[in-house]
Amino acid sequence: MSLLSVDNLTIQFRTDEGLITAVENVSFDIQPGEVLGLAGESGSGKSVTAKAIMQLNGHNTVYDPASKIVLHGDPDIDVFSLRRERDMLPIRGGAISMIFQEPMASFAPAITVGKQMVEQLQVHTTMSKSQAKELSVEMLDRVGITDPGRRFDQYVFEYSGGMRQRAMIAMALTTKPRLLIADEPTTALDVTIQRQVIDLMKELIDDFGMSILFITHDLGVIAQTADQLAVMYLGRIMERGPVRNVLRNPAHAYTRGLLNALPNLEDLDAPLMPIPGDIPSPLERPSGCVFHPRNAELAPGSRYETEVPPMTEVGPSHFAAVFPEDVR
Repeated sequence: MSLLSVDNLTIQFRTDEGLITAVENVSFDIQPGEVLGLAGESGSGKSVTAKAIMQLNGHNTVYDPASKIVLHGDPDIDVFSLRRERDMLPIRGGAISMIFQEPMASFAPAITVGKQMVEQLQVHTTMSKSQAKELSVEMLDRVGITDPGRRFDQYVFEYSGGMRQRAMIAMALTTKPRLLIADEPTTALDVTIQRQVIDLMKELIDDFGMSILFITHDLGVIAQTADQLAVMYLGRIMERGPVRNVLRNPAHAYTRGLLNALPNLEDLDAPLMPIPGDIPSPLERPSGCVFHPRNAELAPGSRYETEVPPMTEVGPSHFAAVFPEDVR
């Protein structure tokens, strides 16, 4: 049985211009101990999808009645059935924790890092203050922060960028979540620290046996960390499957475009090949396949301009939003 099931997730936002669709008919499962990479350009709906799992989107959010998110366990938790703030404690910092892209925006600047870690443990567990401090210091040490006892009493502005991200990971893991949502956790870090954070997360998966939803636009990071990959564009999943299958045999033009845009390390003088055009505004969602206006592989008058392609199986557990006759 999967740990988390997301079925037919459609999310809209109320705005002055009317309802804007940010996510449309998104479905995926995350298995226990699995890392699912969610990749795509900025504005593709990755973070909105992740926040829906913890009900962290704004008050102007409208979820389609057919949308369903279930955290499987004993008992199963239907996320959209939770209405009150206190009912959401099991999914907010309990069974699910989230690492945000910018730790400075996640820690309160006027409260020590240690105090914030202790407070969240006292909310989600029955630990005493001294027990919570002991576990927090232990976890800071576990994620590689030197002199954790002293760092426990410091403020976030006294931490370097890499230490802030490690502290965020430490705080997210103190409650021993079953699912960790990592929203672009390496984007703001230099490549050396990125490598350390990736290695750390791999170690933690082995040690804690948890699952991770890893959100990024960096396919190189995905290749190093994920077991499964889902590629999003303008709120829809274009392709999903085992990460090696998707990256080695991309079945959707968008996935191929992302891979072709990567630098060629064997020919550093080769020009980059960006995907033509820009991602459209959600106010101007294209008909048919939402990627068709930027798809240079399509002939004029293609059915992709007017019809939404189904998720077609193109290989073992490998699906892409293409019509069956176009499977290569």
